[in-house]
Amino acid sequence: MLKPRTIDRYIATEVIGPFVMGVGLLTFALVTGKLLKLTEMVVNHGVGLGQVMSLIGYIMPAFLELTFPMAVLLGVLLGFGRMSGDRELIAARACGISLYRLAIPVIAVSLVVYAMASWFAFSVRPWANTNLQSELYRLTRTRSTAGLKEKIFDSSFPGLVLYVDHISNDNGSLQGVLISDARNTDQQNTIIAQHGIVVPDENNQNITLRLFDGSVFGVDPSTHQSHITSFRIYDLTREPEQMTYRELRGVIAGARAAGKPDHLAEAEMAGKFTVPLATLLFALLGVPLGMKPARGGQSERFGVAISLFFLYYMLMRLGRTLAERGILNAFAAMAIPDVVFLALAVWMFYRSATDRSDQGRGPGDLIWDLIERFGHKEAA
Repeated sequence: MLKPRTIDRYIATEVIGPFVMGVGLLTFALVTGKLLKLTEMVVNHGVGLGQVMSLIGYIMPAFLELTFPMAVLLGVLLGFGRMSGDRELIAARACGISLYRLAIPVIAVSLVVYAMASWFAFSVRPWANTNLQSELYRLTRTRSTAGLKEKIFDSSFPGLVLYVDHISNDNGSLQGVLISDARNTDQQNTIIAQHGIVVPDENNQNITLRLFDGSVFGVDPSTHQSHITSFRIYDLTREPEQMTYRELRGVIAGARAAGKPDHLAEAEMAGKFTVPLATLLFALLGVPLGMKPARGGQSERFGVAISLFFLYYMLMRLGRTLAERGILNAFAAMAIPDVVFLALAVWMFYRSATDRSDQGRGPGDLIWDLIERFGHKEAA
């Protein structure tokens, strides 16, 4: 009963091929978005190509976490779409093979990818982020101020925009510093300091921007009143997300014991469990969608996959915002896209399996109907 049959191997092969292609194309698209920043590091900051390639390697696990679910959806859509277009699915169902049986190899493939996505979320990405921080620390330590330019707005520090009026050639100290701090979306501050220095932290492998004799200007989000705080010394530190599962548990437990829950850590923990589930949901959703005709061919199915993943990503960002602000329980908030897509996948799969849906129209027909209607109006 558990031995894969010929049809199982055939369907799995049809899905795996587009899946591998999707992982390559989607990952390349995400990396391309970083090429401009990496090229700037090579040209302006004197970073070698080998170091840039190592940075790309450490960034890849974060990209793969996103591309795995989307590539599964793309693989199922293209694989089942090809079989549906050649009437192979109709022949299989005419022979008495139900859609539930045809979906078994798809679920098996998605379970393997789900295991890989979970491994990346719990182990590979924290390891890669740790090495990424170490590599950035080594680069910044040797070029602590070489990457900064006078009278230029710089965004090297995540969430910060830095402007320096003058950089000393003797000791690299900064004179006339202006910073826009948007790391906390609820309260954005503007920092002005007379001078500052870049301090490498050997123990934590962080780069700290230490400011002297300045003020912090901000607005209280609850009362909308502005405030000004003066300081003699002010430190700004880069802290990328790199905590492992065990470290997250310790931080969350400690924060709860102190009566001050760490919503950021709880959102990160919840995401490790909920985001990989998209792999299974997209696989289940792709089966009924792949069976429907696509008037625009495989390119239309590719567009459907992009649209669905964009919807999932928007719901995921909404859930993360609710979790990080403490408005909703972290697991409940991060599970919002999974719940929505689970309901949609089960509903569509059941209607297709029981032949209650219109198999003559696909998800892209609404767009084609609008295009044809617009064309008729233009002709009139």
